Amino acid sequence: MSALALLGLGVNLLAVLALTGFFAAAGRLFGPAGRREGDADMPYETGLPPLAPAHEPMTALYHRFAVLFVVFDVDLAFLLPWALNRPAFDAAGLAAATVFTVLVLFMLAYFWRKGVLECS
Repeated sequence: MSALALLGLGVNLLAVLALTGFFAAAGRLFGPAGRREGDADMPYETGLPPLAPAHEPMTALYHRFAVLFVVFDVDLAFLLPWALNRPAFDAAGLAAATVFTVLVLFMLAYFWRKGVLECS
């Protein structure tokens, strides 16, 4: 690379960093000053004192339900285009959608049988 190209690259990098810093600080520079009143420093502004510290780890039960939600939500996201395009399906497309739905239902039955969906 030539010296002129490196100079241009350096100027461009400095301009990008300056603009990024300006945009990051624009809220503090031009925005209204924040007022901290009441329980604004609490994790949840409910008006009630917290029952436990906010930094306690979540239980494994929460993570279990979160993963199950994501799994079944993604499955439904795959089923939506099939449902919207159902009139244009041939026998192979309907068979694929049916197999996919049966597998999702099998997975749900497996989790249910293992007791994963229990709240205790």
